[in-house]
Amino acid sequence: MKHEVKGPGAYVETVRQNTQRYFEDLLAENEKLRRLSAGLEDEIAALKRTAARSEDAVQVLHEELRNEQQEHAALRRRLEEIEGENRTFSERYVHVEQQNTDLANLYVATYRLHATLDRHEVLDAIQEIIINLLGCEELAVFELDPEAAELRLAASFGVDTDTYRQLAVGEGLIGDVAKSGEAYYAETSDDAGSMPLDEHLTACIPLKVEDRVTGAISIFRLLPQKEDGLGALDHELLDLLSAQAGAALYCSALHTRSESKTAP
Repeated sequence: MKHEVKGPGAYVETVRQNTQRYFEDLLAENEKLRRLSAGLEDEIAALKRTAARSEDAVQVLHEELRNEQQEHAALRRRLEEIEGENRTFSERYVHVEQQNTDLANLYVATYRLHATLDRHEVLDAIQEIIINLLGCEELAVFELDPEAAELRLAASFGVDTDTYRQLAVGEGLIGDVAKSGEAYYAETSDDAGSMPLDEHLTACIPLKVEDRVTGAISIFRLLPQKEDGLGALDHELLDLLSAQAGAALYCSALHTRSESKTAP
């Protein structure tokens, strides 16, 4: 077999060709790396844009969260204000209802006193008003005899009639009320009363007709549910009785005398 003998030129040509292919392959690889790098840069840029958008979105969410928290706090404050207003309205409603009840009771009391001219019915009305509205089952109603200057027991409930049958004007706290025309309240007075007839006396009011004393009503021990003493409405009721009960008894007395004159 005969082998072809290559000269130096052929070897150089081979090396050149191999070098050429190497550079071409290297350039191709560089091109691939360049494209890959460009692609990575695009992806990085895209990721940065996405991150930027995410940061913007997060910022927006944070802002929305702050706004919602502020709105929530404002709503909470408003709710507390509304609850406070509701409590105020409820208290006002209860107060108005109580006032309506009080006015109704005072109206009923006034109506009862002037619904009849019968003396016994007027006295019964006075006692029922004190028992039911004032909360007292120990009381005495006196009428003044100006000529004898003494108080005479007209009606009573829960007290000893013999003790209070007749009292001189100026005698004890009850007599002082008839003399002065000023009401007595144990809760506001320093006078405890040293006489037996003043024992357990809670209040005593004068009965008046045009500022003229015509009698007195004595209130003794109150019922257990009135352990706090007399309230504002109780004082209003007693003020009403001072004038209206006195007038009712005076009118009933005039009516009785009128009937006695016209009787055959």
